Amino acid sequence: MTDTADRDEPEYERDLLLQLTRRWGRKVAVKKDELDLDGHFDERLPDFPEHLVPVLSLPGADRLDRDARDRILSAAWIAYNAKTAAIEDEIILPACRLMLQERIPVRRDDIAVAALHQTIIDEHYHILMCHNAVGVTRRRRDLGDVRFAPDIWSVVRGRSAARAGLSGFDRDIVDIAFSLAAETTISGFLSTLSTARTIQPMNRITTDLHRRDESGHAVVFRELCGSLYRSLDPAQQEMFRDALVSGLAAFRAADLDSWVAVAAQGGFEIGADQLRDWAATRPAPARDTGPLQLLLGDLGISPDLVETVPVHRAG
Repeated sequence: MTDTADRDEPEYERDLLLQLTRRWGRKVAVKKDELDLDGHFDERLPDFPEHLVPVLSLPGADRLDRDARDRILSAAWIAYNAKTAAIEDEIILPACRLMLQERIPVRRDDIAVAALHQTIIDEHYHILMCHNAVGVTRRRRDLGDVRFAPDIWSVVRGRSAARAGLSGFDRDIVDIAFSLAAETTISGFLSTLSTARTIQPMNRITTDLHRRDESGHAVVFRELCGSLYRSLDPAQQEMFRDALVSGLAAFRAADLDSWVAVAAQGGFEIGADQLRDWAATRPAPARDTGPLQLLLGDLGISPDLVETVPVHRAG
């Protein structure tokens, strides 16, 4: 038997992609029994961890009563799902559909096409999971009017800015690079909630189901985006790298405007400038870039590309 270390990297990745497609039906959330959301809802528990809500660290937040704080935490959970759904719907799904088109030079054997279709099914189901979980929260917490438009999120606005003035294949490169930034870092975005034992069980469980699927998607995007990058000429590769850095920076941004709206649900009137000043004194949130580092190493791109990504604190 050939030792794994003796295989060249592309062959190993192809084998891994085949394993993912074969076990998809046994592993993914869409193939499991529907979760009883109301059955996992405990009205006594908060909907979101307080330490992840920056508005509760601002001056004056300590004077909020318990009901106001709970409404802010519930609104934070709604915002979290709105951002997650926007990433899936606005960034990842369009890139998946792009990579199914013949004009995009990615790996296109039957295994790769199956992996893309499986990913598309997963992502649509994740959006439905977010929608259903938030629906329970809106109903049980009387927050039916709390809504967030997709363009409130920095990652959506950042992709629009990066592709401005571009058309054709250049625009496709930017879209796929942004999706790579999202798919190789979203597991870290989900992991904090998926392991939070002090919050609403419904919220923790649905987030964990989503996170488990995303670990496989990171492999799919590493393989397909890697095959795209290798096919590009030097100028296009530079465009891809620049868009990837822009995507990572946008993904890490603080989304201050959404936090202003979240605070308002508890009657706490704040401005984005207050949050911006607060964020400027604190380290940027850490992101797990391990899956992306693997791809960069395989493509011969310096890992410094990730380490030097700027953090945009504006909302």
